[in-house]
Amino acid sequence: MELDELKTTWQELDRKLETCIELNRRLLQGKMAGKAETAMKRLRFLLGLELLINVAGVALLGSFIGAHATEIQYLVPAISLDLGLIALVIAGARQIAAISQIDYCAPIVAIQRRLESLRIERIRTVKWTLLLAPLAWTPLFIVALKGLLNVDVYAGFGVTYVVANLAFGVVVVVIGVWTSRHFAARLQGSSAMRRIADCLAGTSLKSAAQFLDSLSQFEDDR
Repeated sequence: MELDELKTTWQELDRKLETCIELNRRLLQGKMAGKAETAMKRLRFLLGLELLINVAGVALLGSFIGAHATEIQYLVPAISLDLGLIALVIAGARQIAAISQIDYCAPIVAIQRRLESLRIERIRTVKWTLLLAPLAWTPLFIVALKGLLNVDVYAGFGVTYVVANLAFGVVVVVIGVWTSRHFAARLQGSSAMRRIADCLAGTSLKSAAQFLDSLSQFEDDR
């Protein structure tokens, strides 16, 4: 075989090898992206359930507000709870919309950027929900007993008890916010904090990110 024929044969083999590698890459990308999409569908389903529960809560509180519109001692705690649930409804709808807008045929870096943005928003929502939960306890206690059992908390437990619980909730929230702001930067690089953040964001979001990371590493090694 002459040298020119050998070069031609070698180039043909090289072209076929490149085609095979590109095909395998596309198959792997489709498989990994499909797994990420499946994980995000699970998260969207859970967010949908969470959204329905919060919407139902908003509706129930709206009914309670209508029934006690002239009783300021019940109106104020009910409105505060309703506003909190409305905020959660908005946050949940934003996250569902963000998941629906993800294009799994887009470049991996673009998908990763969207997932990271969603992860940050998810963590922020859960963080503020947990931080403000102690403050919501007292209004929830007042509204729940009145709405479900027709029990007047102010008469049954005393105004002092209500005020003390509300003050305790405020103190806990203030401490939580202060701790979050002053120690977040120090713990940002901690692996333990990363695991906690992943738990707050949800396992489905973490799984999707891991699938995309695996694909990204494959492409970097090419």
